[in-house]
Amino acid sequence: MRQKLAIYPFFEELMPIMRHKNKIRDYELVYAIIPDGWETFSESDESFLGYICSEEKFYSENLIHSIDAFLLCLPIFNINYSLYHRITVLAEKHGKQIIYVFELEPVIRKLFMGQGICLRTEIADITPQTGIASIDVPVIMILGLGENCEKWDLQLELCDFFHHKGYRATLISSNPISQLLGYYTLPSSFDNSGLTFSQHVQKINSFIKKIEIKENPDVIILGVPGGILKYSHSVPNGYGYIPFLISNAVIPDLSILSLYSGNYTEQQLKEIQSTCYYRFGAEVNYFHISKKVCDYDFETKKLNYFSVDHSYLIENIIRPLENMNTFSISDSWSSQKVFEMIILELQNNVAIV
Repeated sequence: MRQKLAIYPFFEELMPIMRHKNKIRDYELVYAIIPDGWETFSESDESFLGYICSEEKFYSENLIHSIDAFLLCLPIFNINYSLYHRITVLAEKHGKQIIYVFELEPVIRKLFMGQGICLRTEIADITPQTGIASIDVPVIMILGLGENCEKWDLQLELCDFFHHKGYRATLISSNPISQLLGYYTLPSSFDNSGLTFSQHVQKINSFIKKIEIKENPDVIILGVPGGILKYSHSVPNGYGYIPFLISNAVIPDLSILSLYSGNYTEQQLKEIQSTCYYRFGAEVNYFHISKKVCDYDFETKKLNYFSVDHSYLIENIIRPLENMNTFSISDSWSSQKVFEMIILELQNNVAIV
C-alpha cells in the first residue's frame, strides 16, 4: 500500500507533480498545502482542487492524521525559513516521514531530529570512466533561458508523449522531485566537490552512460538545470556554468530551449540559436515559450515572475513564430505538432526503435 503524502508549501511551479500525481511511486498524493496568504489556485483544473487545502485547514482539522509523509519544497521566490518550523515539529511529534529537496538540507537538519529523506544525487558517488563515452541512443537536451520557465513540465510532457507512442524513454531530469516519479535526476550540486572541470565532465558523462546501459532506452531526455546565460551583474543566473558543463559531457541529437514569454522576432531567436551553438555546441531545433514573464526589479535587484494570459500567449506569441518551430505546453495543438516533428526527425536521422 502506498503511503499518503502531503506537499508543503504548495505553489504554482509544483503543478507538474499534481498533473502527474498518478505516477508518484510509493506515495499517494492527498494534500497540497498552501500557506496562509499565498496563491489560492481558484482557477486551477477542478480535478486538482480537491487536493489543495490551506495551512489553516490542515492544522484546524488535524489532517496530519490522514497522511504518512510530507514533501517539503522550496519556492523560487524568497521566503522566511521559519515557515518550515511548525510543520517539521508536528511531523516529528506524530512520527511522520519528511522528504525534502536538497536546498533545504541545512534547514531540515536544524529543525527535524528524525531520519528525513533528501532528494539529491551526489556527484561524489559517481565513478567516472576513462575519457568521454559515446551515448549510443538519441539524446534530447532541454535547456532554459533561466529558472522558472516550465522546463520541468516540458520534460515530463515530452517523456509521456514518447511513452504513449510506445517508445522506451528515459528522463534524466533537472528537478530532484522527479525521483518520486521514478525518473533519474542530475547531481544536485557541483559545489565544494574538489573536482576539476574535466573531472566533472567525465563524471556526468559516466553517469549518463551507465543509465543508458542499465535502461537500454530508445531515447534519453536530458533536462539541464539552471539558465544558459547570466541575467545581469546582480542576477548571475549561475553564469550558464552547469549547462556548459553538461553540454561538454554529452552531445545532443536535438535541443529544445525554453524561453520566457515575450514578443520575440525571428532575428532574436536566430541570435539565441547562434549563442547556444557557439557556447554549448548545441543546435537549438525547437523553442518552447512558457507562459512565465521574468521581470527584473531594479530596487530589490531580484527577479519577479508573472504569467501571461493563455489566449494572448497562443495568438500573439506562438502562432506568429510557427516557422521557427515554437510551441508551448500550454497549447496542446502546438506541442503535439512539435513532439511529432521530433519523432519524425529522430527517425530520419538516427537509429530509433
